[in-house]
Amino acid sequence: MLGLIYPAVLGTILYQLFFTLAHVLREQIPLSAILLIKSALVIISIGFYISDYLYIVFTKRYYAWAFLCDIVFLLALYATVIAIDVDNPRSLPHNKVILLCYFTFLLVYLAWDGYEFLALAPGKERDFYRSVVSWELSWLFVIGVFEIVALLWNNHFISIVTIIILSILTVWFGFLVSRMRKFS
Repeated sequence: MLGLIYPAVLGTILYQLFFTLAHVLREQIPLSAILLIKSALVIISIGFYISDYLYIVFTKRYYAWAFLCDIVFLLALYATVIAIDVDNPRSLPHNKVILLCYFTFLLVYLAWDGYEFLALAPGKERDFYRSVVSWELSWLFVIGVFEIVALLWNNHFISIVTIIILSILTVWFGFLVSRMRKFS
């Protein structure tokens, strides 16, 4: 799963980003605020799912049901890219779908990490998973509240706030991955 499917999906997404960038450079698609918003969301999503890939690589215990979690993650990644809709430079991304994908991702990881937390003996690794579960719970709340806001409005402002929220989430996730590396 990790050696073949994750890189293939990420490669497909990078190809789509470079394809759109080539159209902009050849002036077939005009550079606009919408296109910049969509490009930022794709880059954030790539960063997030690279962190996801590394998080799974650094996971010590891989259960049979974790394979199903990985499939959910890849489907959420694919749905995120479709919702960003990079190929359409005239309409805003579907923020509510993007946020739902991230919400789903965090919810599945909460179940996985919650299981790890409960299964571990007291110690540094269990403390790490406690911090991860707390991080997931707080971001589930933030994304859930903002999802409700995105359901009510869809404009440039919502897209920019989505970028800010997902950027902070992704940087924090990267920090957790770097901490997790100590346990692998």
